[in-house]
Amino acid sequence: MAGRDLQDGHFYRLPLIALLFAFMAGLIAGRLTALPFLFTGAWVTAAAAGFDLTRRLTCHKPARLCPLLLFFSLGVISIAAWQTPFFPPSETKPLFDAGYMEICGTVTGPPRIESFRTRCVLDQLEISDKKNQRHQPAGRIQAAFYGKTPELSPGDRVRFRSIIRPFKNFNNPGAFDYRQYMADKNIWAAVYTSGKRVKKAPPSTKKPGFENQIHRLRIRLDQTIANIGADDAGAVLTALVVGKRHRISPELQKSFNRAGVSHLLAISGLHVGIVSLCAFMVFKWMISRFRIFLYTGLAFKLAAMLTLVPVIGYAMLSGLSPSTQRAVVMIGIFLAAITRASPYHRVNTLAVAAFVICAIHPPSIFSVSFQLSFAAVSAIFCGIHLFFKPGAGHEKTIAWLINRIKHFMLISVFAIAGTLPLVMHHFQQASVLGVITNLILVPWIGFVVVPLGLAGAMIFPVSGTLAGWMLACAHWLLGPAVSSIKMIANSPVGAFETFSPTVPEVICAYGLLAGMGLIWRGKTPETRKLAAIGLVSVFLVSAADAGYWMHKRLLHSDLRVTVLDVGQGHTSLVEFPKGYTMLIDGGGFSDNSMFDVGERILAPYLRQRKIGTIDTVVLSHPDSDHLNGLLYILKHFQVHEVISTHISTDTSGYKKFQEIINKKQIPHPPLDRVNAGRKIHGARFEILFPYPDAEIACAPCSGANNCALVVRVRHHGKAILFPGDIEACAEGLVVKQAGEKAAADILIAPHHGSKTSSTSGFLDAVEPKTVIIPVREGRYQMPSQSVLDRYEKRNIKILRTDRHGAASIRIDEETLEIRTKQKPRFNQVLNRGHNS
Repeated sequence: MAGRDLQDGHFYRLPLIALLFAFMAGLIAGRLTALPFLFTGAWVTAAAAGFDLTRRLTCHKPARLCPLLLFFSLGVISIAAWQTPFFPPSETKPLFDAGYMEICGTVTGPPRIESFRTRCVLDQLEISDKKNQRHQPAGRIQAAFYGKTPELSPGDRVRFRSIIRPFKNFNNPGAFDYRQYMADKNIWAAVYTSGKRVKKAPPSTKKPGFENQIHRLRIRLDQTIANIGADDAGAVLTALVVGKRHRISPELQKSFNRAGVSHLLAISGLHVGIVSLCAFMVFKWMISRFRIFLYTGLAFKLAAMLTLVPVIGYAMLSGLSPSTQRAVVMIGIFLAAITRASPYHRVNTLAVAAFVICAIHPPSIFSVSFQLSFAAVSAIFCGIHLFFKPGAGHEKTIAWLINRIKHFMLISVFAIAGTLPLVMHHFQQASVLGVITNLILVPWIGFVVVPLGLAGAMIFPVSGTLAGWMLACAHWLLGPAVSSIKMIANSPVGAFETFSPTVPEVICAYGLLAGMGLIWRGKTPETRKLAAIGLVSVFLVSAADAGYWMHKRLLHSDLRVTVLDVGQGHTSLVEFPKGYTMLIDGGGFSDNSMFDVGERILAPYLRQRKIGTIDTVVLSHPDSDHLNGLLYILKHFQVHEVISTHISTDTSGYKKFQEIINKKQIPHPPLDRVNAGRKIHGARFEILFPYPDAEIACAPCSGANNCALVVRVRHHGKAILFPGDIEACAEGLVVKQAGEKAAADILIAPHHGSKTSSTSGFLDAVEPKTVIIPVREGRYQMPSQSVLDRYEKRNIKILRTDRHGAASIRIDEETLEIRTKQKPRFNQVLNRGHNS
């Protein structure tokens, strides 16, 4: 019988779980260490373990340790191809930032069309450098074509000129590793150019004709749905049917996130599972009409085999994204298990699915979608095992319906509970109404809209009129669902932002869920007793973790400053003793729709540190590289006070800045009403320039940069100076106005090390021992070589966020310590302090 547990005596036989965990442990070890000798040792260990395993099997002896060692070693070896020093390929490194090159490549996979650009991945590369030397490197590159671009399909050869750029991370503690994320896709560089420069080249002999036909079908379906309705419902229908999400606005995506149904937009296990279930039921009903299949018991098996056809067809139509591929593999293995004559164990089947996916593409284990998929399925299996009782088989219709609704609700609860710790870890968000919205919308969208839209897509090549009618019906049915999602998302209890739990905290959360489930529904007293012991251990670890964070956040007596890497911009988090927090500037790009520093860098970092409240936000001046990252923080965090010069600028960022402050009624006093020299739990915060009550203001200097706030933070006689983007004129005024107060041990380089700043007189007055330059290499010729020479002449230690990553500073009674993300830490014990 399907789903029956395999037993040997009174013990479950689940060998695949142990081997899977050993293989995954090897993958994680290979990813965390990335040392060449580890991979060499893994080969030696694998050979020894394989030999010992063969010997034991030949002699019919039990083998316990050697299989685990073998699979652990295989995991380490498998991940090597995606790791340094094996990736990127050695032949690609001389091509990085080596000037404009002639690039020819084949479009692989469907291009992604966005509002202002077309993105695609190119392989089968041919590159000609400045010396007309031809290179055919392995791997792939990501291309972004801005503006009007020729229509591209999978298999098209394109030719253009561009500079090959290596991927760069924002090197902050706990930050998302974008470079490794692209390496896991076998993509080693990026190119950017105008779409007008892109020319189609003669087709490759390896052009995938069938894939091209599927892509063109997807484009025609996308256009048909857009003609039916260019609203949000049409955008969602396009995502559900053909996997294209280019018309889904950021606001609509956030609404789905807050309502707890974002998984509906991504073609993943839910959609593929629903398609397979519907197809299985239809095929089983059709085959059951033939008595010969009923008599021979083949109806069940034939239905399972035929179900693979629409599953694979839907996967190809939706673009075969990695999450879709994983879902197809999982469904395929489950369907294959159904066709077996002997019973199977669902946990072993899940382990086989994970094994196959990890073996085909080892980096899958590190993807969020893989983790969420298997967490949800595992939680559902555990919940079914603990809480579901076999039906009697003689239920009345109403009782049967009530029982099925109850089971569906429980499955939703299991899935949400199983993924909640991971969702909080990766996205710092939890949906309050997720169970209710999933209970209503998953059947409505999954079992009505998706089958109707998919049926329309299948009929489309034969009858466009009938397909259009079916797609129109699906669009009409989606309208109320999308409206309800927006309503739920906008409600104050729709969702809430959370702190980001650490990996040990995620493990504790799963231990808590498992322990509570086993105590409540454990089969035997021994099981409940062991669960209670485990639960006590989890509580003790959680209490220790809570105490650690309590001390780290609220009980420390030192001053902590982190200068984050936000590219060409500046932001610093200041943590005063006893937990008072201050954010000086927020970094940012000119257009937050392309990349929001506040949402993508600052907020995750703050939530990782369990910071939900910013006591003071300081904006030095309203340039986008200092302002735009603050917009998300002001909107989504509790902010008690904003300090700025109130010098306005006619930009959309500054207008939003004022709107958010006014809407949330955040205190934003004029500068002349700000306490310019305040003591905060033993440390001191000082505004040195410009200050209205001083004799000298910024009036003699032109430009917003020269009216930037200059602030100093001091603790135990050691000081850090934040001069914003002031230039030579303002530097002279700071020296004249602040006098000895300008002295500091650490200087944040004025104007990112520009040649218009860091004058000799200013450096002589500040006398820094260390300078930190917030900069992105290759942008705006910063830092200037003349300025770097000026620093070196004075024996000032130079740290750069583009090379060293974020700089974390800690000041206590005895030491000043700096740690950098990319380099080993160095300690600086000061013999003198600035006590002015």
